[in-house]
Parts: sequence; structure tokens; C-alpha cells
Amino acid sequence: MSIITLATTKGGAGKTTLAQIIVGTACDLGYSVAAIDGDVNGTLSDWLARSDGLDVECRRVSDQSEIVPAAHALRDRNDLVVIDTAGAPSQATLFAIGCSDLVLIPVQLSRGDVAEAAKTYNVVQSAGEMVERKIPARIVFTDYAPKTNIARHVRKQVKKSGLPTMRTRLHHLVAFKELTFSSKVLKQGTAAAQGQLLVDEIIEMGCLSLGREMKKAS
Repeated sequence: MSIITLATTKGGAGKTTLAQIIVGTACDLGYSVAAIDGDVNGTLSDWLARSDGLDVECRRVSDQSEIVPAAHALRDRNDLVVIDTAGAPSQATLFAIGCSDLVLIPVQLSRGDVAEAAKTYNVVQSAGEMVERKIPARIVFTDYAPKTNIARHVRKQVKKSGLPTMRTRLHHLVAFKELTFSSKVLKQGTAAAQGQLLVDEIIEMGCLSLGREMKKAS
């Protein structure tokens, strides 16, 4: 019964891949998941249309005025709604953020990604003031290269900017690239484990009930 928006003012940061990972992993855990594709490219909705075994109601929204009513309608009948937004500032993204319970901001290892993440985080804070409630936002490192100088530098810049982060970092893995072509849920290996850890964090934050996961585990 939560809405998670993937947002960034920069294209190519891994936003749609992040959406695919969350949708696929949550579905595999037994949650009912819906998606809204607010990106003009329609990458998430195309991926779901090709998917094998993912029972996800997806709405492709082109009119910004449709974002909020679509999100509320889908939330009423699903455990989770994931909104993929355009990789640029837009009114539609602001509306999506405003109705969200959590905003995840993907960041790759570049100065530009950190700068745009800071801008996006500020947009989330402004949206929270507009709707008069706190909207949690977290940075998610994507295409991450551990134990490298650039990774250490980017982490330092993110911390200096005061941007809160998720513990889970999605590494530079072929499996994440293959996911965009295969439209299959990650079932095993490091990529699947990282997807599970990310969803576990989302559960810890109260954006998903433990009930479905515990039911499947039993």
C-alpha cells in the first residue's frame, strides 16, 4: 500500500533498471505490485509487456494530470506501486514525488550524477513542503565499482552534500544489463542478492509489509 518513485533530473543514472529490480524482486517475494511509466521512452512498460511470469498492472502515463489519480487507484489494490519518471525536471515528476511514500534517487559514479542527485533531493524537500508532510528520499548507488578511487570520491561528495543513502549498492554487473533484455526476474547470483537486500531495506523503512515475505518464506 505504498508508492515508491524513482526520480533524477539526469538521464542515464540507472533509474529504470532500479525500477525493474524492485518490481521483479517484490513480485518474486509474493507482493502485489503495480507500475506507472511516466517516461516518454516507455522503457519500463515495454519491459513489463515482454516479461514472462510477472503479473504487474502497468499504466503508461503521458498526461501529467493522470499521475496522482493513477497512483492512488493502483495503491488501493496493490502492496506496492513503483513510478518510473522521466530523466529530466518535469511537472509530472513533481506530482509523482508529491504522492510518494519514498523517493529513490539513482547515482552512478560521476560528478554530474552527484550534482543532479542533490538537485533532485531538493525537489523532494520542496514537494514535501507543498503537501505538508515529510517525503523520505534516499540515494541508491547504481553501476557501482567497489574498492575504487572514484567510488570513494563519489561517496565522499554525497556525504558532503548531506544526501542520505541506502546501504545496498547495485554493482556494475552484467546481470543487471542482461535484465533489460531478458525481462526475467533475477533469481540467483550477486545481482539477485543485491536486489533482495534493496527490497529488504525498503521493508525496514515501512514501505512494504513483512507479511507477504514471511508467508512465502514459510
